Amino acid sequence: MTFIELLRQLEAQLGYHQLPLNPAASTIKNIFESSPLHHDFIKRLAQSIYTGNRCLRLTDDVERAPTFDALAPLRVEALRHARTDVDLVRAIEELGVALNTIFGASDAPPLEQPATEPGQVIDITPFRRRRRLRFSA
Repeated sequence: MTFIELLRQLEAQLGYHQLPLNPAASTIKNIFESSPLHHDFIKRLAQSIYTGNRCLRLTDDVERAPTFDALAPLRVEALRHARTDVDLVRAIEELGVALNTIFGASDAPPLEQPATEPGQVIDITPFRRRRRLRFSA
């Protein structure tokens, strides 16, 4: 999938108000037709995905891992910022879900399953302290 195709799919899933793409865009500088709802965040995200995937043109390929790597620091920064509004947080979460849907589960890196061993019963009797209760008379 190319960078511009990714943005078109994001626009279709999130809406024009989030990613108002310019259909005549030829460079990253004129990718948006108008101002996105969260202008600074979306503009930084598009630039970060573009550079993270080492794109030189809008038609260069993008991959799942560098795309999520581009989103992660921006997401963390927004969540830690004291003045981030609820709408931006919701938009970031929807963006993550949309990216996951676009790239699909088949592109997800396989999770390493740790080798499971049956549980062991450990006798703790030798480690218990003997307590003597004192009674006052």
